[in-house]
Amino acid sequence: MKKRPITAAVLGSVIAATALTGCGGAAPGLSAASLPTASGPVAPPSVARGLPAERDLTAMVLPATGTDSRLAQGLDGFAQLVRHARVQECAERAGVRPAEVPPPAYIGWSDLPDLGFIGRHGLTMSVPALPSASPSGGAAGRTDRAAQQRCETEGRAAAKEFKDLYSPLQSLWWPEVSAVRDDPRAREALRTLPGCLTRYGIEVEDEDGFFALVDRTVQGIEDAAESARADRGLGAAYAVCMAPVEAVREPLRAARRTAFEAAHRDELRALERGLLPRIRELEHRHGLTFGHPVP
Repeated sequence: MKKRPITAAVLGSVIAATALTGCGGAAPGLSAASLPTASGPVAPPSVARGLPAERDLTAMVLPATGTDSRLAQGLDGFAQLVRHARVQECAERAGVRPAEVPPPAYIGWSDLPDLGFIGRHGLTMSVPALPSASPSGGAAGRTDRAAQQRCETEGRAAAKEFKDLYSPLQSLWWPEVSAVRDDPRAREALRTLPGCLTRYGIEVEDEDGFFALVDRTVQGIEDAAESARADRGLGAAYAVCMAPVEAVREPLRAARRTAFEAAHRDELRALERGLLPRIRELEHRHGLTFGHPVP
C-alpha cells in the first residue's frame, strides 16, 4: 500500500480523500449539538518555526507516530515552500502574475493519525505553511500563460530537487507504515472503534464509515462556526476511541522502523550529512523558515 495523503479538500487531518469521496452516500450527517464540545475556547493550531535537532531527523523521514508525523509534514511542507518561493521569484522576474494554485500547507496521513491535534482541532483543520505576512501571489503583474507555466515548471523542479534528497528512502518506509494496518493485532484493536464511537452517539460500521460521516456532517452544516464545532466534536470522539488502537499500532511501527534503520544504515547516514544543511541553504537563499504544525 502507498501512503494516503490528505488532499487540499481536507487538510491537516486523518481523512483520506479516497475514503471521503468513495463512502459519502446520501445519509445525513450529525448536528453539532449532539457531539462532544470543548470545555473552553480553543486556540487555533500554530506552526513551530525553526529546524529540529539532528536527533529528530529519523522522525522527519521515517515517522512512526502521529507526533512524528508533524515533523514529516514539516519536511513536505518545506518542499512546498521552496516551490512557492521559486514560482514567486520567477514570476517577479517575468513581470507576470503567478498562476493560482493551492497555497503551501501541512498535510497529514491517514495511517499516522495525530490524535493530539485531532482531539483539539477536529479532522478538517487546515494549517498553512506560509507565514501570514508572506506574499502569496497577489494580483500584481500581467497574465501570460506561457510565462506562468514556465514559472510553475521551475517551481516544481526546485521542489523535486529537494525532495529527491529524502523521498527515495521515505518511499520505502511508507509501505512499512501501511502494513501495520494488516497486522492481526492492529485489525483486532480497530474493531473496537465503532463500539466506542457509539458512546458519543456516532453510529458507523467502521473507520471508513466514520470518515464519510465527518464529510457529510462538516459539509452539510452551512453555519461556519457550527460546522467547525461539529468537526471538533467528531475529532474529540475519534481521538478518544483511536487511542487504544494507536497504543497497539505504534509499537508495531516502532519495531518495523528499528529493522528498517538497520537495513538502510548507509542511506540514513547520508541524510544525516546532507539534509539539514540543505534546508539551511534553501532557507537562506529564499528567505524561508522550516516549520511544522503543533496543536
